[in-house]
Amino acid sequence: MSVERWRRRGSIASNSDKPPSPSLTPEDSDNAAGKKPRVLTKALRSLSSTSVESMPTIPSRSSNSQRRLQKTSSGSSSMIERLHRRVSRDSSTNSPPETCPSPLLESSHSSMDILKCGFLKQDSSARKPRTEYLVLTDQCLSRFVSFEAARVIYPQMAPLEETTIGRSGSSASISSKANAAAENRVEIPLLTVVAVFDDNSANSAHTLEVWWSSPAPKLAYCRTLLSFNTAADRNEWLVLLHRTCRQKIRSSPLAGCIPDNVRDRIHHTIRSTETVVDESKTTIFPVVRRNTPTSKSAADDTANTSDGGPSFYLAIGPFMYYFIEILRSDHATEPGDLMAKVLTFGTVTLSRFLATVANHRQTFTMCFRVPFGLETRLTLASVYYRRIIETAIKMDRILKPTWPQHLQQAIFDIRGLSPPLQLTSGNDLGGLDISLPAYCAAFKVSVPSWRIDWNTPSQPCFCLLPSPDRAYSPLQLLAVFRALRYNGFFKAVSFADVDLTPLADRQDNANHNETIVTASANRVRMPDDLHDIVLGANVLEQEIHSLIFASDSIRYINLSNVFGLYDPKTGQRRMIADTAPFEAKTSQLVRPITELLQRQLSHCHSIVLSRNPISAKDADDLRDMICQPFVRLRRLELADCGLEDFGLSDIWTSLDHQADLSILDLSNSKGLVKFEIICNALSRFRGVTKLCIARNVRLATELSLFDDDALATWQLQELDLSGIPLNDATVDSLANYLSGSSSHSLRKLSLNNAALNGSQVARIFRSMGRGREMEVYMNSNPLDAGVVDLCDAIGAGFGPWCLFLQMIDFTREESYVTLLRALALNTTIKCLSLAGTSTPDAASETACQAVFDFLAKNTSVRYLDMSGYDSKLDEGRLGRGFSRALGGLRHNTAIEHFRVRSQMLNINVGEFAEALAVNTTLRTVDCCSNDLQLSNFRYMISKLERNSSLRNFVPFTSKELDRIIEKSIRDAVMPAPAKRPSMMSRFRHEKNKEPQQDATLIHELKAEWEQAKLCLQSIMDENLRNHVEAMNSDAASTSQVSIEGENVFAAAFGGLAAKDYEGIRLVTTRRSVDASQRMSLHARTNSSKSTAGRPDSVGSSEAAASPSSEAASSESGAATPLDVDYAIETEPGLRNGQEQWTVYGDGPEHNYTYADGQDVDAGIQMKRNRRFQGDPTDRIEEEDSAQEADKGST
Repeated sequence: MSVERWRRRGSIASNSDKPPSPSLTPEDSDNAAGKKPRVLTKALRSLSSTSVESMPTIPSRSSNSQRRLQKTSSGSSSMIERLHRRVSRDSSTNSPPETCPSPLLESSHSSMDILKCGFLKQDSSARKPRTEYLVLTDQCLSRFVSFEAARVIYPQMAPLEETTIGRSGSSASISSKANAAAENRVEIPLLTVVAVFDDNSANSAHTLEVWWSSPAPKLAYCRTLLSFNTAADRNEWLVLLHRTCRQKIRSSPLAGCIPDNVRDRIHHTIRSTETVVDESKTTIFPVVRRNTPTSKSAADDTANTSDGGPSFYLAIGPFMYYFIEILRSDHATEPGDLMAKVLTFGTVTLSRFLATVANHRQTFTMCFRVPFGLETRLTLASVYYRRIIETAIKMDRILKPTWPQHLQQAIFDIRGLSPPLQLTSGNDLGGLDISLPAYCAAFKVSVPSWRIDWNTPSQPCFCLLPSPDRAYSPLQLLAVFRALRYNGFFKAVSFADVDLTPLADRQDNANHNETIVTASANRVRMPDDLHDIVLGANVLEQEIHSLIFASDSIRYINLSNVFGLYDPKTGQRRMIADTAPFEAKTSQLVRPITELLQRQLSHCHSIVLSRNPISAKDADDLRDMICQPFVRLRRLELADCGLEDFGLSDIWTSLDHQADLSILDLSNSKGLVKFEIICNALSRFRGVTKLCIARNVRLATELSLFDDDALATWQLQELDLSGIPLNDATVDSLANYLSGSSSHSLRKLSLNNAALNGSQVARIFRSMGRGREMEVYMNSNPLDAGVVDLCDAIGAGFGPWCLFLQMIDFTREESYVTLLRALALNTTIKCLSLAGTSTPDAASETACQAVFDFLAKNTSVRYLDMSGYDSKLDEGRLGRGFSRALGGLRHNTAIEHFRVRSQMLNINVGEFAEALAVNTTLRTVDCCSNDLQLSNFRYMISKLERNSSLRNFVPFTSKELDRIIEKSIRDAVMPAPAKRPSMMSRFRHEKNKEPQQDATLIHELKAEWEQAKLCLQSIMDENLRNHVEAMNSDAASTSQVSIEGENVFAAAFGGLAAKDYEGIRLVTTRRSVDASQRMSLHARTNSSKSTAGRPDSVGSSEAAASPSSEAASSESGAATPLDVDYAIETEPGLRNGQEQWTVYGDGPEHNYTYADGQDVDAGIQMKRNRRFQGDPTDRIEEEDSAQEADKGST
């Protein structure tokens, strides 16, 4: 450059107002002043492309780096002066600026310990290639554009040789540029590091990827790529970074790395998904989501910008995993305003966890899969990966405490980690109280209803209850099956009346290791041939196999009526002609049981498959299994399975090998077995306790069905010979057995439709003795012959204390009158049912007087059923005078539960209502299906206002009330004024022949009906509330529950009596618990740990009473301290969400109406409204499922 040109530029620069900088040489002045617009460009070029991407901020240039021009003297200065100026310039330039350390750093940079430093790979993508420098201290990781910039911040670094530095300019120029570059460094405090891992993409060789949290106030993640020359350098830096970060996070709490607003936002998300009371059970980890090399997410670009990208967190709750992405924000944002993307995964749906602790890899992969769904793979990285592994293993063990640990090792494939010994405590019910809610939460379904039954030979028994409104979904059923796997607490499992059809036709195309149990709890492997069979089966068969094979404790399984062929409420068979589809489904129950027992892979010895149609092939499989000498069955129930002659005969023949069988139920099959086959099998039994063989054989000879010597060795508790016409020899055998001491354990005897006459029944009753504690069913027997002998025995007190004489059609009215007079004298019968038993014609005055005397004089009967019945082809009612005979109740002081359905009480309800007004012992009254009208109903309510003891009065069923509503609306129609018809109108077709309705009258009828209904409800509620208060205040009231045989009578009688007993029992139980643990009367409150004094059954909410478990299957609202609706009968699905209509079972939105009909006294016309089309017998409808079970057909 010429001197003239230099002087010209210098004169231009001298016009500046600011004083020139004395430290610039002419050469530097030339570069600074002559190319001033390119200063920012040069500074940006000095950084590599990767460093520009990773800069969180670009601060403005400081005053120390500003350059000013000054006109210098000519080059005539001496060499000494030049050296003097250079030394003074270097000493002033090399002094590091005063920098303020970050709040996340504990000390200044000059006092930090430098652990490692070195050059990165030269970035060839920049216009001017430059080698960056990396410094790792005990507190942060810093990245500089050059070594000089690093030495400005860390003056403690040893100076390198000039040749190593490789600078081409003067020291003054390098030092000034180093100051500027030092301020533009990338500094990562170790406390903010989220993950460090190697980038395995094809175009990123020898590269490390570092993610860290942006410092406050920004809420974002930043990323930088560190490229090294060799793989050894990369691995050396990776190991050192991992060790340094691990030491740093050990000394700092995990909660400190999560911003407060993010933590609150995540806790809110978890609370909305799970019922979390203690937030300390939730652990949150900062993570980074790793993508496959071929995929690129939208977060990759945003994460490299100067403002950072979204942040990621992995939260592990009690039942769920949460992967949460928080979009870029700041720390001042309210938790509710944070934009979050949430992915939820059930902890128990974790099928694979891949990680390694053998080398320094912070990456781990989690695979989740819900049944019938696709697998979701989540690859993450975090410096807290070891804590995440420990927490995941711990939560998996907590939610599946009884699963073998080798199955957990199959899920958690952690290289370098020895199998930990995970011990759990407080596993009530074998962990079911926490496993079942966990599976339901993972499958996003509600918890099914269940209870625990302690009154079974193999106890305790898990009982899944039928859904009250609709069938359970496939995932709900799978949640129960998976929660019961490897459960060593329950000895029995029952799915009775639960529809398993949703699983019968489903296939789950998943890894068989997830759905099939190939090894039992004691590591017994499944054979290969059986494995192939189960692998190709449907989901239901796989789950039945896994349930029985996995557990070594299950001895009893109940799968009765699991395909809905029978109505679980009424016990009646549905009208289905083709049972082939049901037989195919039943095969999925029979096959896994028979295969496991034949291979001696199960300890189950009690099988219940009643009310499921069994095909001929399945019958053969059962026969082959029973014939095995090593199969020792104790219980086999195949009632109502539609077994044909050959299948039933084969099973009876195979029973010769089962001498130890204690419970056998083959009743109500289609086929018949030869007398010799059954006699041969019965003679081999040694310890039978329950024998139900109704309709299995016909006695064609005069020989007895039983061998007297074998019968004497039995300890029968239940015997059902219904449908078998018994001869005198068999009756004699029964009488001899009942008179012996070996029959003292017999509690239930069913001889329905057994062609017994009065004399035969009298002999059986006399052999029992007086007041035998038994339930005896003698329904549909022709008792006219020998009725006097029978009545003499009953009048003398012989017979059982619970007697059912239902559906007996006396051919003479005198027989009915004689029976009632004998019952009036009896003092031993406590529970009596005469439902459907009637005279051949309408009851005469003599018969009505006998009914009146029986009700007035009997002092022992506490449960009484005198219902009638009507069907399309027959009816059994006592006629119009029966309602007046009910006046005898006003003198009765024993009856507590009275049922009188279908007895035409609407004709004369006065006597019945007057008796209810003065009777003080009645507790429940069921008088449905009596065509009561509004006037009758109002009159009864006026009388019930005087009764303070009756706590449940039900005059209508829901169906009956619907029918009454329709009829009342039709009767309320007001016809339009009729005109005189013309000759032509007779032949003209009228389009609208429907009469007009008077809306005002209909509205008035609705209002009157509603008022009457609410009045009755208030009376019953008041009586019930007073009764509960009296029980809570009077300690002696608890004796009502403990009355001998009370539970037996309530269960046998069913209906309102059973509900009332259960309510009293719950109130009594609640009084004994602490006030802080009181629940509503609908909840059960017995501890699951205690075996002494246990009730017969424990509900699902009852299982959570122990301090170590909080599971409950009921998801109703909060319990009230005093809930007194325990004895109210409501039809399923007819409860309103706002209020319980305890009298009728319907909500107020139905707007019931009723109008007094014109056929009140028209006997023949009234009969047409006593039933609605398609209904079965009303008497049968009133009996619940428990009553049907007592008949021995289930």
